[in-house]
Amino acid sequence: MRDLIEFIRQYDPEYPSKIRGASADETVRLAQLVGRALPAHYKEFLLHLGKDMGDLQMPETDFRIGRVLKFYELGKKKPPTRFIFIGAQVEDPYDRYLLDCGDGQHQDCPVLRADPQEPFKTTDNLWVSFPSLKDMLFVLAFDVKRMGLMPHRRQFTPSFEEGKDGLSRVPPGLMDSVEKVLARLGFEKQPYTSELNPLFERGDAAFYASRNPEGGGMTAQLAAQDEREFKKLIEIIRDNTALL
Repeated sequence: MRDLIEFIRQYDPEYPSKIRGASADETVRLAQLVGRALPAHYKEFLLHLGKDMGDLQMPETDFRIGRVLKFYELGKKKPPTRFIFIGAQVEDPYDRYLLDCGDGQHQDCPVLRADPQEPFKTTDNLWVSFPSLKDMLFVLAFDVKRMGLMPHRRQFTPSFEEGKDGLSRVPPGLMDSVEKVLARLGFEKQPYTSELNPLFERGDAAFYASRNPEGGGMTAQLAAQDEREFKKLIEIIRDNTALL
């Protein structure tokens, strides 16, 4: 998590003083309750940010180790050991967040959202949100700490097309076309995340896209400092990609 903290410090030099990590004893206790060793990336997250993530917050969602320990100590419906509960929304719809670590010691466990109503009886109640915890945290940091510095923001959604099965889908090649347009506009792709969640920086503007790992929808967002340039970028992106 040091790379995440250093990334955020570019935009908020005081951020390291705002966070608190869990103790080693707390992570040991959690591993005992889960019934398996914690994945290295999640343990590192807890040791750096497990008690207080500062102002790096996902709206109405609690990832603190106190909540996680309480879930395992008091909860009657614990997940199978392939899943690790890592947090939950504190207001309706009260979704839970899990790591899906399978049977081995995966280092990049996908992040799932689970319906709190009988979430483990069927996989129909589980949805993949991010391919890894790292992706989720860097997208959150880029959204909150980088794009939040700029006054003009806009969210895009893809123009869906009908596939051979009759279902709507994101047009093939959409991400490629977005990357080409952004490159022409002077944006540089950042190295922190997977191809499903690319981050782009230009100094006076920033852009990110987030694609569902299971091939579902996609969201994208632009932020810019200058209003006139912001409107120009929106027009170029809409005219040259399938983003609306």
